[in-house]
Amino acid sequence: MKLKRYDKAFDYSYAVGMFPTLELLEAKPELVLRVVLHSKCASADAIEQIESHAARHGFPVEQNDRLIDKLCPKRDCLVIGVFKKYASRLDAASDHVVLVNPSNAGNLGTVMRSMLAFGFHDLAVIEPAVDVFGPSTIRSSMGAVFGIRVEHFAAMDNYRTRQPAHRLYPFMTTGKHALDETTFTRPLSVVFGNESSGLPEQYEALGESVRIAQSPDVDSLNLAITTGIALHHLYRSRHAEVENPRHVSQA
Repeated sequence: MKLKRYDKAFDYSYAVGMFPTLELLEAKPELVLRVVLHSKCASADAIEQIESHAARHGFPVEQNDRLIDKLCPKRDCLVIGVFKKYASRLDAASDHVVLVNPSNAGNLGTVMRSMLAFGFHDLAVIEPAVDVFGPSTIRSSMGAVFGIRVEHFAAMDNYRTRQPAHRLYPFMTTGKHALDETTFTRPLSVVFGNESSGLPEQYEALGESVRIAQSPDVDSLNLAITTGIALHHLYRSRHAEVENPRHVSQA
Protein backbone atom coordinates (compact mmCIF):
# COMPACT_ATOMS: atom_id res chain seq x y z
CA MET A 1 0.00 0.00 0.00
CA LYS A 2 1.63 3.23 -1.18
CA LEU A 3 0.80 6.07 1.20
CA LYS A 4 0.06 9.55 -0.16
CA ARG A 5 -0.72 12.95 1.26
CA TYR A 6 -4.17 12.71 2.81
CA ASP A 7 -7.27 13.20 0.69
CA LYS A 8 -10.82 13.09 2.06
CA ALA A 9 -11.73 10.60 -0.68
CA PHE A 10 -9.36 7.99 0.78
CA ASP A 11 -10.84 5.08 2.73
CA TYR A 12 -7.99 5.43 5.23
CA SER A 13 -6.48 8.26 7.25
CA TYR A 14 -3.62 9.16 9.58
CA ALA A 15 -3.31 9.66 13.31
CA VAL A 16 -0.41 12.11 13.36
CA GLY A 17 1.68 12.30 16.52
CA MET A 18 2.54 10.02 19.40
CA PHE A 19 -0.47 10.59 21.61
CA PRO A 20 -3.15 10.36 18.87
CA THR A 21 -1.49 7.20 17.57
CA LEU A 22 -1.47 5.57 21.01
CA GLU A 23 -5.14 6.50 21.45
CA LEU A 24 -5.86 4.85 18.08
CA LEU A 25 -4.05 1.68 19.14
CA GLU A 26 -5.94 1.53 22.43
CA ALA A 27 -9.42 2.22 21.04
CA LYS A 28 -9.38 0.82 17.48
CA PRO A 29 -6.46 -1.62 17.11
CA GLU A 30 -8.41 -3.79 14.68
CA LEU A 31 -8.52 -0.88 12.19
CA VAL A 32 -4.79 -0.10 12.22
CA LEU A 33 -3.08 -0.76 8.88
CA ARG A 34 0.46 0.17 9.91
CA VAL A 35 2.51 2.48 12.12
CA VAL A 36 5.41 4.55 10.81
CA LEU A 37 8.16 5.78 13.15
CA HIS A 38 10.77 8.49 12.68
CA SER A 39 14.36 7.75 13.67
CA LYS A 40 14.21 10.68 16.11
CA CYS A 41 11.50 8.94 18.12
CA ALA A 42 13.31 8.33 21.40
CA SER A 43 10.44 7.29 23.67
CA ALA A 44 11.26 3.70 24.54
CA ASP A 45 8.00 3.32 26.47
CA ALA A 46 5.88 4.49 23.53
CA ILE A 47 7.76 2.28 21.08
CA GLU A 48 7.27 -0.68 23.40
CA GLN A 49 3.51 0.02 23.54
CA ILE A 50 3.33 0.27 19.75
CA GLU A 51 5.25 -2.96 19.23
CA SER A 52 3.13 -4.74 21.83
CA HIS A 53 -0.07 -3.75 19.99
CA ALA A 54 1.51 -4.76 16.68
CA ALA A 55 2.35 -8.20 18.02
CA ARG A 56 -1.21 -8.72 19.28
CA HIS A 57 -3.05 -7.36 16.26
CA GLY A 58 -0.71 -8.15 13.39
CA PHE A 59 -0.05 -4.77 11.78
CA PRO A 60 3.44 -3.76 10.58
CA VAL A 61 5.67 -1.16 12.24
CA GLU A 62 8.39 0.51 10.20
CA GLN A 63 10.95 3.27 10.54
CA ASN A 64 10.78 5.58 7.54
CA ASP A 65 11.90 9.20 7.97
CA ARG A 66 11.31 10.07 4.35
CA LEU A 67 7.71 8.85 4.39
CA ILE A 68 6.91 10.75 7.58
CA ASP A 69 8.39 13.95 6.15
CA LYS A 70 6.24 13.44 3.06
CA LEU A 71 3.01 12.82 4.97
CA CYS A 72 3.67 15.43 7.65
CA PRO A 73 5.30 18.41 5.86
CA LYS A 74 5.51 20.55 9.01
CA ARG A 75 8.26 18.16 10.13
CA ASP A 76 7.13 18.10 13.74
CA CYS A 77 5.88 14.52 13.75
CA LEU A 78 7.65 11.38 14.95
CA VAL A 79 4.85 8.81 14.67
CA ILE A 80 1.98 8.23 12.25
CA GLY A 81 -0.74 5.61 12.70
CA VAL A 82 -2.47 4.58 9.47
CA PHE A 83 -6.01 3.30 9.94
CA LYS A 84 -9.08 2.29 7.99
CA LYS A 85 -11.97 4.75 8.23
CA TYR A 86 -15.14 3.51 9.87
CA ALA A 87 -18.78 4.46 10.47
CA SER A 88 -20.53 4.73 13.84
CA ARG A 89 -24.11 4.85 15.10
CA LEU A 90 -25.21 7.06 17.96
CA ASP A 91 -26.44 5.49 21.18
CA ALA A 92 -30.12 6.49 21.36
CA ALA A 93 -30.14 6.21 25.14
CA SER A 94 -27.21 8.61 25.67
CA ASP A 95 -26.98 12.38 25.60
CA HIS A 96 -25.71 13.85 22.33
CA VAL A 97 -23.68 16.78 21.11
CA VAL A 98 -24.93 18.10 17.76
CA LEU A 99 -22.69 20.30 15.61
CA VAL A 100 -24.37 22.04 12.70
CA ASN A 101 -21.97 22.62 9.78
CA PRO A 102 -18.69 22.80 11.74
CA SER A 103 -16.02 24.18 9.42
CA ASN A 104 -12.80 24.29 11.43
CA ALA A 105 -10.74 21.16 12.10
CA GLY A 106 -9.14 22.61 15.22
CA ASN A 107 -12.48 23.47 16.78
CA LEU A 108 -13.98 20.09 15.90
CA GLY A 109 -11.03 18.25 17.41
CA THR A 110 -11.16 20.35 20.58
CA VAL A 111 -14.91 19.73 20.92
CA MET A 112 -14.36 15.98 20.72
CA ARG A 113 -11.66 16.12 23.38
CA SER A 114 -13.94 18.18 25.64
CA MET A 115 -16.71 15.64 25.08
CA LEU A 116 -14.60 12.83 26.49
CA ALA A 117 -13.41 15.03 29.35
CA PHE A 118 -17.00 15.69 30.40
CA GLY A 119 -18.52 12.26 29.79
CA PHE A 120 -20.13 12.61 26.35
CA HIS A 121 -19.54 9.85 23.79
CA ASP A 122 -22.01 10.63 20.99
CA LEU A 123 -21.55 13.34 18.35
CA ALA A 124 -24.01 14.12 15.54
CA VAL A 125 -22.52 16.15 12.68
CA ILE A 126 -24.92 17.95 10.36
CA GLU A 127 -23.49 18.28 6.85
CA PRO A 128 -21.80 20.03 5.20
CA ALA A 129 -18.93 19.81 7.65
CA VAL A 130 -15.18 19.62 8.03
CA ASP A 131 -13.68 16.14 7.73
CA VAL A 132 -13.94 14.27 11.04
CA PHE A 133 -11.18 11.88 9.95
CA GLY A 134 -8.86 14.54 8.56
CA PRO A 135 -5.39 14.33 10.17
CA SER A 136 -5.72 17.92 11.43
CA THR A 137 -8.98 17.08 13.20
CA ILE A 138 -7.54 13.92 14.70
CA ARG A 139 -4.45 15.70 15.94
CA SER A 140 -6.51 18.53 17.43
CA SER A 141 -8.61 15.96 19.26
CA MET A 142 -5.41 14.29 20.57
CA GLY A 143 -7.01 11.01 19.52
CA ALA A 144 -10.32 11.63 21.33
CA VAL A 145 -12.14 10.95 18.04
CA PHE A 146 -11.41 7.24 18.55
CA GLY A 147 -13.28 7.23 21.86
CA ILE A 148 -16.59 8.65 20.68
CA ARG A 149 -19.33 7.66 18.27
CA VAL A 150 -19.71 10.11 15.35
CA GLU A 151 -22.66 9.94 12.97
CA HIS A 152 -23.29 12.23 10.01
CA PHE A 153 -26.68 13.56 8.94
CA ALA A 154 -27.61 15.37 5.73
CA ALA A 155 -29.88 17.78 7.63
CA MET A 156 -31.16 18.51 11.13
CA ASP A 157 -34.53 16.99 10.23
CA ASN A 158 -32.81 13.66 9.55
CA TYR A 159 -31.26 13.71 13.01
CA ARG A 160 -34.58 14.58 14.68
CA THR A 161 -36.33 11.74 12.84
CA ARG A 162 -33.72 9.25 14.04
CA GLN A 163 -33.64 10.55 17.63
CA PRO A 164 -37.25 11.55 18.44
CA ALA A 165 -36.89 11.03 22.20
CA HIS A 166 -34.13 13.60 22.61
CA ARG A 167 -34.91 17.06 23.97
CA LEU A 168 -33.10 19.71 21.95
CA TYR A 169 -31.20 22.56 23.59
CA PRO A 170 -29.87 24.92 20.89
CA PHE A 171 -27.14 27.25 22.18
CA MET A 172 -27.63 30.73 20.78
CA THR A 173 -26.59 34.25 21.73
CA THR A 174 -30.32 35.07 21.68
CA GLY A 175 -31.32 32.01 23.72
CA LYS A 176 -34.41 32.41 25.89
CA HIS A 177 -32.93 30.81 28.99
CA ALA A 178 -29.60 31.40 30.72
CA LEU A 179 -27.46 28.28 31.07
CA ASP A 180 -27.50 28.40 34.88
CA GLU A 181 -31.30 28.70 34.90
CA THR A 182 -32.03 25.91 32.43
CA THR A 183 -33.42 22.59 33.62
CA PHE A 184 -32.11 19.90 31.30
CA THR A 185 -34.21 16.81 30.70
CA ARG A 186 -32.55 13.64 29.44
CA PRO A 187 -31.98 12.16 27.00
CA LEU A 188 -30.85 15.49 25.60
CA SER A 189 -29.10 16.98 22.61
CA VAL A 190 -27.06 20.14 23.00
CA VAL A 191 -26.89 21.85 19.62
CA PHE A 192 -24.21 24.28 18.41
CA GLY A 193 -23.90 26.20 15.15
CA ASN A 194 -21.22 27.03 12.65
CA GLU A 195 -18.17 28.99 13.83
CA SER A 196 -18.93 32.08 11.75
CA SER A 197 -22.73 32.24 11.76
CA GLY A 198 -23.98 30.23 14.73
CA LEU A 199 -27.44 28.69 14.52
CA PRO A 200 -30.15 30.18 12.28
CA GLU A 201 -33.09 31.88 14.05
CA GLN A 202 -35.44 28.98 13.29
CA TYR A 203 -33.52 26.79 15.72
CA GLU A 204 -35.17 28.67 18.60
CA ALA A 205 -38.38 26.84 17.70
CA LEU A 206 -36.75 23.40 17.71
CA GLY A 207 -36.31 23.18 21.47
CA GLU A 208 -35.40 25.18 24.55
CA SER A 209 -32.81 27.71 23.43
CA VAL A 210 -29.97 28.46 25.83
CA ARG A 211 -27.57 31.37 26.13
CA ILE A 212 -24.25 31.66 27.97
CA ALA A 213 -23.77 34.87 29.93
CA GLN A 214 -20.89 36.98 28.63
CA SER A 215 -19.66 40.55 28.59
CA PRO A 216 -20.66 42.89 25.75
CA ASP A 217 -17.01 43.25 24.72
CA VAL A 218 -17.30 40.46 22.12
CA ASP A 219 -20.13 39.41 19.84
CA SER A 220 -19.94 35.71 20.63
CA LEU A 221 -17.75 32.94 21.99
CA ASN A 222 -15.63 30.52 19.99
CA LEU A 223 -17.43 27.25 19.18
CA ALA A 224 -15.00 25.07 21.14
CA ILE A 225 -15.19 27.37 24.18
CA THR A 226 -19.00 27.51 24.08
CA THR A 227 -19.23 23.74 23.84
CA GLY A 228 -16.71 23.27 26.65
CA ILE A 229 -18.65 25.59 28.98
CA ALA A 230 -21.93 23.83 28.23
CA LEU A 231 -20.54 20.31 28.65
CA HIS A 232 -18.74 21.21 31.87
CA HIS A 233 -22.01 22.61 33.26
CA LEU A 234 -23.81 19.37 32.40
CA TYR A 235 -20.96 17.28 33.80
CA ARG A 236 -21.20 19.08 37.14
CA SER A 237 -24.99 18.70 37.09
CA ARG A 238 -24.70 14.94 36.56
CA HIS A 239 -22.40 14.61 39.56
CA ALA A 240 -24.79 16.67 41.65
CA GLU A 241 -27.63 14.36 40.61
CA VAL A 242 -25.66 11.30 41.70
CA GLU A 243 -25.00 12.88 45.09
CA ASN A 244 -28.58 14.17 45.40
CA PRO A 245 -30.79 11.69 43.48
CA ARG A 246 -34.01 13.52 44.39
CA HIS A 247 -32.98 16.29 42.00
CA VAL A 248 -32.63 14.10 38.92
CA SER A 249 -34.68 15.45 35.98
CA GLN A 250 -37.10 12.94 34.50
CA ALA A 251 -37.89 12.67 30.82
